[in-house]
Amino acid sequence: MQKGWKMGLPIRVGTYPIDTAHSQLGFSLMHLGITAIRGTFDEYSGELKVGDDLDDTSVTIDAEMASINTGNALRDNNVHVAEYLDVANHPRMSFRSRSIAESASGYALTGDLTIRNVTVPTTFDVTYNGEAFFPIDGSTHFGFTGCATISRSAFGVSYAPDVISDEVDLLLAVRFVRPPVTEVST
Repeated sequence: MQKGWKMGLPIRVGTYPIDTAHSQLGFSLMHLGITAIRGTFDEYSGELKVGDDLDDTSVTIDAEMASINTGNALRDNNVHVAEYLDVANHPRMSFRSRSIAESASGYALTGDLTIRNVTVPTTFDVTYNGEAFFPIDGSTHFGFTGCATISRSAFGVSYAPDVISDEVDLLLAVRFVRPPVTEVST
């Protein structure tokens, strides 16, 4: 094994910011029990910190709740109100990992998900999709997909249970970036 690489997560030790231009934080829920409503959070940030092993590796993600986008501005504005996301008082959703473990399908990313100032342990089923060199700027990108199912009522979002499902699928399609290596001139 190459120095600086670790079995389980084949990425060199370091801190890698999320590539917001090539990533997506999404969700899906059922409306009236017959139609899936999908959306994204369009403003977010985060990073992957790779340590010497999975115990020293972490992920953080923060999303601006007002950036919710379901493709319908009226619906998006409606979920900003206190009965739903209460964006005025709780502008951010955050995830802080506590552990990453290998699983049958890739990795189990477990951490604390905070919505409306309520924190609930949440586990994402994550797949590492590999790495790729980005020829435009010389950076290296590391791709992941993941999903978790949460209960919106666990976060105090229980309005209209006959209209909107309690279960919400959170979907990650993210890239983290290692900047290009620059040569030091002497």
